Amino acid sequence: MSTMAVRHDVTQMMSKILKVQPVRLMSAVSSATTDQMKVKPFEEIPGPGGVYRWPVVGTLLHFKPFTKYTPETLHKLNDSLFDKYGPVVRVRLGEDMVMICDPRDIDTIYRHEGKYPNRPPLDITIEIFEKNGYKKGLADLQGKEWHALRTPVNKKLMKADSAYHYLVPQNAVADDFVNILATQKLTPEEMKDLFFRFATESIAVVTFNTRLGYLDESADADAQDFLYASKKMFVHINDFISGDLAYKWQGSQKYKDIERCIQILRGNSMKHTLKAKRAMEEMKQTGTLDPDEPNLLYFLASDPTLDIEDIVNILFALYVAGTDSTAKNLQVFFANLAKNPDKQEVLRKEVLDVLGKSGVVDAKALAKMSYMKHCLKESFRLNYPTVVGTSRVMPVDVVLGGYNVPAGTRILLANPRSAKAYFKDADKYLPERWIRSEECPVDHSNSMAVIPFSHGPRNCIGRRFAVQEIYLAAAKVLQKLKIELEPESWNTEFIYTSFIDTEKPLRFKFSKLD
Repeated sequence: MSTMAVRHDVTQMMSKILKVQPVRLMSAVSSATTDQMKVKPFEEIPGPGGVYRWPVVGTLLHFKPFTKYTPETLHKLNDSLFDKYGPVVRVRLGEDMVMICDPRDIDTIYRHEGKYPNRPPLDITIEIFEKNGYKKGLADLQGKEWHALRTPVNKKLMKADSAYHYLVPQNAVADDFVNILATQKLTPEEMKDLFFRFATESIAVVTFNTRLGYLDESADADAQDFLYASKKMFVHINDFISGDLAYKWQGSQKYKDIERCIQILRGNSMKHTLKAKRAMEEMKQTGTLDPDEPNLLYFLASDPTLDIEDIVNILFALYVAGTDSTAKNLQVFFANLAKNPDKQEVLRKEVLDVLGKSGVVDAKALAKMSYMKHCLKESFRLNYPTVVGTSRVMPVDVVLGGYNVPAGTRILLANPRSAKAYFKDADKYLPERWIRSEECPVDHSNSMAVIPFSHGPRNCIGRRFAVQEIYLAAAKVLQKLKIELEPESWNTEFIYTSFIDTEKPLRFKFSKLD
């Protein structure tokens, strides 16, 4: 997160806390270590008490008009809680939960989440899916049902080279994006919209095996509705997570708005899936289908364990996850390069050395651009992509920061806090901190601090595609354009609408290289 409350030296404080690991079911510590640590009971975890623990009211009291915080500045509220109570906080935000920020505690969670990690779904999406007769998707399923749907996804999307198969069509999308930046004068609002259109067009060639027309103004009315719903969905989710009571009643306008977004997204996903499936069947009948061609739908349709509803849900999840998040993180990445022109020039030199002034980005080229990877990871660290990390309901007791946390407790991983509080020169953009060398070793104790796509069996299914799209856009832009920010945008505040955003659209300046 970009703007942090004044922090205590939590690094020094946490270095005194010993860590232990589970050795048997429903236990996170051995008896010998327990005696040494003197593990404190769950009830002693510090946090807001009294009326702040009341259902509904307790959550509302953390926000305006009772405090200065809003759903968009939830990151600042979280920082204030950590500043006041330390690296383990018990708080009611929607429901009773424990927030943690020490990377070692985060590591404990991931190592003991089990074979079927329990990430609590959003009640409102489950309700709307059931109301509209939709089958549950990856985000809403738990246990063996989740694992059964996730397994075929892993086979196709989680391999190291899975995104490489789509480099050719995504190169074309990136070329269109750069051409617009180089030839059109856009307002900040139009520029922000362009980033979103680029991200949406890029993920669509993966999910639906087609171009939707967002970069050449050929998108039809349905596609425009699809685009609008993709933007608004996460605004609603952020408000819901922050305790907005309007979503509790089906008759409220906000409830109707989020339901309409889901209906549009789900309906369009079904339409594109059926269209692509028909085209695939026609190619099979005419003998023109190449099974080696990158075609996610072909792979999913060939799996006998998946029905059309399962396929739509997988593509729906991948598409939605790859629009707003990728667009906003690309803007932040470009902003960091603009604010640090020396780093931008180092990265441009790498890009030109590998690609020249007009080379196509292929798998070999991406493998050679190591500084690109460091630059993006540092951008993720400095301005964390999400307002919080993931959350888990633990299957076993765990010890976090010296406190016993019983199985069944919801744990919120506050990675945005970790990404700042546990690094030297945390407010500086230093891609070099990620370079592994004898002269500059990486501090592995912080390895769990910057994991924007989560970790373990339930990590983000679209992470390889999101990162590849950002690499493509950055490489193509740096080949031809200089990235700058107008002075008025240098100090723009970062906020969150589920994903990182800015209070005002950034005023970029893209100029051709000499």
